[in-house]
Amino acid sequence: MRRWKLSVPALVVVAALPLTACTSSQDKARAIREHAQATAPKPLVIAKPNKDVKLGDTTLLHDQNGDAIVVPVTNETDKPMVSIPILVEIKNGKQTLYKNDTAGIDYALNHIAVIKPHETFYWVNDQLTGQGKTAKVQVGDPEEKPPSGAVPSYTVSDPRFGHDFSGVKVSGTVKTDSKIDQSHLILFAVARQGNQIVAAGRGQIKKLKHGAKPSPYVVYFIGDPTGADVTIQAPPTTFEGTGELGAAPAQGESQ
Repeated sequence: MRRWKLSVPALVVVAALPLTACTSSQDKARAIREHAQATAPKPLVIAKPNKDVKLGDTTLLHDQNGDAIVVPVTNETDKPMVSIPILVEIKNGKQTLYKNDTAGIDYALNHIAVIKPHETFYWVNDQLTGQGKTAKVQVGDPEEKPPSGAVPSYTVSDPRFGHDFSGVKVSGTVKTDSKIDQSHLILFAVARQGNQIVAAGRGQIKKLKHGAKPSPYVVYFIGDPTGADVTIQAPPTTFEGTGELGAAPAQGESQ
């Protein structure tokens, strides 16, 4: 009798051990999952519209290379605006074909880095995934404060037209007029015939260093810019005392 009674609690203890370990593993897994969800990039949301900008007429473009949208955004204030979120929803009837609120999307596809005082900036997104008929546009308040110093500026050479297997393109060079190096500088090109926008595209310069030779750029278009007037805007991404706009935070920093 004594031996039997002694063996029962021993069996209970042995049976309880894996249950305790299993619960602990579940707690750890749950904590890891919750942390991942909390720190994961979130879709971009604009809570309220920016009342200090004016939106111009939106242009939707399509050709065999894809689809693009051009949105004129005017800063109606006396101060530069920095890191302005912009959301678009492209629809064909009731069907939504494209939205640019996706977490982790390239910064320049749903933000305008800078709009100078009273400047009209022609924002281009050439990564649309369908030929839509209508576009809903939202522009939010700036996410960053205006820089304490002057906004960095550049000299963009006149575009030279060309053509290759990827389509019609323009090329040239960009030279910085400031002492602040730039990274991932996006060039926004718009081609007009009269008052009509007939083509648009984007190009990128990965590094633009002060004192270095001018950096080359190439812009391919959605639409046909042949015979049109092309203008190029390149808002700076880095300011004195700040990091690159849209850059991923360093390890250990909050999102």
